[in-house]
Amino acid sequence: MSTNNTIKIFPAWDCVLQAWNYVQTNKRVFGLFALANFLLLICGFKLLGGLGSIWFVFWCVAYYWFTCFFFRFYFGRKPYFFSKKVVDSMVPSTKILFLTLALATVLAYLPFLPLFLGLPVDVLDEYAIGFIQQYVDENKIYDIAIQLVLLFMTPLIFYRPMFAWVSSVIGRSGSLRNAWRKTKGNYWRFWLVALVCNVLALVVSGFDLLLGNSSWIELGLGAILIMFGNVYMAKSFDFFFLEVDTE
Repeated sequence: MSTNNTIKIFPAWDCVLQAWNYVQTNKRVFGLFALANFLLLICGFKLLGGLGSIWFVFWCVAYYWFTCFFFRFYFGRKPYFFSKKVVDSMVPSTKILFLTLALATVLAYLPFLPLFLGLPVDVLDEYAIGFIQQYVDENKIYDIAIQLVLLFMTPLIFYRPMFAWVSSVIGRSGSLRNAWRKTKGNYWRFWLVALVCNVLALVVSGFDLLLGNSSWIELGLGAILIMFGNVYMAKSFDFFFLEVDTE
């Protein structure tokens, strides 16, 4: 009997416990990965200057390779580092990036759409002063709205497609459609995970701000949380895709 339409209920909390057990069982390995992650983050955001530097592009490539290395190591896919599958994984990762950027771009420029609809000048002036200046430029309310929309879209454009990326990294199917199909029926569970991740990021950022805003605390705690998040993603992948993928 075919099970293609079977909905698997994602055990979000159980995966947290499984990820924690993995960390406890593999403290040395996890510690080395967290340390390497911390050093990479320091290199990218301290030494290279972050997004404002052209060298940051090369750092992104190195960080991408490091993340692929972790998942190949976790799933025991040798060679861990030098593998053609890492290059192949750029297909689903590019699609994920495109979906995210496309949605963010549409949302960012949406308030300015009425300016190009040929409305009367007095209406446009009132709209520009009343809405754009008040809610976009000054109070940043629209920015918060964009972040909320992206949060609600995260399960569709990021979390579930990430399973296709992990699958591709370890040499299996990188089909986004396959990932969406196997993880269907779990929108609110994935949304809750995304919400918790955002809250943790805000807590870490706030903690760093209280201690002087040097970003060292943020990078240190962030490096650990990112690696734990990778373990959590791997455990989640185990739940949905543990069987042999023949597609």
